[in-house]
Amino acid sequence: MDLARRYVCVRVTNMAGVDLSVYRFDYDLTFAALLMHADGTTYHRYGTRDHTATSRLSMESLARVLEETLKDHAEYSRNPSPPAREPPRTIEQLPPMARKLQSEKVNCFHCHMVNDAYREQAQEEKRWSREATIGMMPLPERVGILLDRDEQNLVKTVTSRSPAEAAGVRAGDRLVRLAGARIRTEADAQWTLDGLPAGKTSAAIELERSAETIRAAIELEPGWKVPSDLEFSWRSTIWGLRPSPGFGGKKLDAGELAAEGLPAGAFALRVTYMVDWGEHAEDGRSARRAGLREGDVVLSADGKSDFATERHFQSWFRFARKPGDRVKLELLGEKKRSTIELPLLP
Repeated sequence: MDLARRYVCVRVTNMAGVDLSVYRFDYDLTFAALLMHADGTTYHRYGTRDHTATSRLSMESLARVLEETLKDHAEYSRNPSPPAREPPRTIEQLPPMARKLQSEKVNCFHCHMVNDAYREQAQEEKRWSREATIGMMPLPERVGILLDRDEQNLVKTVTSRSPAEAAGVRAGDRLVRLAGARIRTEADAQWTLDGLPAGKTSAAIELERSAETIRAAIELEPGWKVPSDLEFSWRSTIWGLRPSPGFGGKKLDAGELAAEGLPAGAFALRVTYMVDWGEHAEDGRSARRAGLREGDVVLSADGKSDFATERHFQSWFRFARKPGDRVKLELLGEKKRSTIELPLLP
C-alpha cells in the first residue's frame, strides 16, 4: 500500500519489553494499530471489534485514517507538543507477572495478558472495580451512536431515546471531536469514552453537518459504560471474572445438531472440558458433583437458550448470575434430556 510506505511500520507480535506507558491501546484486541509521532504522541488508534472479529474493520477505513493522519502529522509538526515522559513500564515489571516469571518461563506475552496483570494487581491492591473492568473501552453505541465501518467518524445510526439523540446527533453527521479529542476512527471514540467517568458525566461533542459546525453536550447517567453480556463476550478478560460455570466446550454446528435430533439454529454446547485444575479447580469438581460430564450437551441455562457463541454462554454467567446462585442446566445425553442444578462458587 502506497500510504503505508509513508510511515515507519513496526509489527509487534510479542508484548515482551514493550513500554506500556507509551504504547497504550485496548489490549484485548485481536488487531490494533497506533498511528504515532516519534516523540510519543499518539495521533489516532485503529482497530476495534465486538463479538464478531472483523465486522468493524475494512481496508477502506484503514486507508482513510492513514491518509488523514498524514494531514494531522503535518499540522502537529508545525507546533509539536511532546507528551510528558512517564517511567518505562513493561508487562514483565507488573508485580503479578514478575512473580510468575520467578517460577515459570513465558515464551510469548500476548496482548490480553497485560489486562490480566493489571486486573490482578488492582485486586491485590484493593482498588479493583468490577464495573471498571466490564466497562472498559465502551463502544460508541453506549451513548447511542453507531459509526460507519468504512468512514469511521461518520454517524450511521443514532439510537432512539439515547443520550446522543437527546444531544441532537443525527445520522449523516460527521463526528469531529468528542470530549476535546479529534476523532478519526471508532477506536479514537472508544479511547476517549474510556477516559470519562462511569458515573453521571457530560461529554462535549463537535459535529459537521453539511457546511455547518454543531456543538453540543452528551449527558450520561451512571452505568452508561456497562455493555451487554454479548458485547463483552469476545474479551479474554471474561476468564478472570466470576462466577464461572466450571466447564466449557464447543457449540454444535448444523450437522451435529441434526445428528442429535435438534432443530437447525438451536443453541447446543457439547461439554469438552471441566475446569478441575488451577486456582479455581473446585468449579469443575462442583459441576461434576452436580452430575455434569464431558460429552453432555447443554441446551439451556435457567431457560435461556439464545446464546450466540460459547463465549456468550460463558459471559452470561459472569453478567447475569452471582456467586451462590444455582443455575438449572437442561442437558442432552445419549438422546435423553435431563436437568441438573449447578451451584456457582465464589
